[in-house]
Amino acid sequence: MWYNVVYTMGEMAEGRRVGMAAAEFSGNYPHNIDPKGRATIPAAYREALGEGFTIGLNNEFNAIALYPIEKWQDMSARLDRIPDSDARGMAYVRLIKAFSFTNQSLDGQGRVLLPAVLRQKAGMDKAIRFAGMGRYLEIWDEARFVAANEAAEQDIGALLDYINDRYFAPGD
Repeated sequence: MWYNVVYTMGEMAEGRRVGMAAAEFSGNYPHNIDPKGRATIPAAYREALGEGFTIGLNNEFNAIALYPIEKWQDMSARLDRIPDSDARGMAYVRLIKAFSFTNQSLDGQGRVLLPAVLRQKAGMDKAIRFAGMGRYLEIWDEARFVAANEAAEQDIGALLDYINDRYFAPGD
């Protein structure tokens, strides 16, 4: 297992504000949820996660996501562009925002309470896996993480074709 956090300080580039740290979370780390529903955040991630982070579900609703304040503000601003009159769009906004808990912080031991409703929706028991996702962290049920990654590995050729066709121009 390995994990890494990279800080980027910069000018107003790619939506980052001057003087703000942009965290990149990568790697994965196994852990267990304690009997009170808390998880200890790996030490290497703590500073990058910062104070005031948001706990919610990832877009696929199969893992808990921890969003640093800058990432959550970006997501929230995008969701806020969906007009109230768009019932289908608001159904998505409701799913994301109703299951998000803002202004979270770690306790003195680096732990965070994972709300029971999120643990239930993500199918979590005790064994979990932190997975870096670039600008945020995911927390998976260990068995689901293993199964999802085994499936992805079996389909790696098609995944590479999809990513290359959708996100990268020929010759990149």
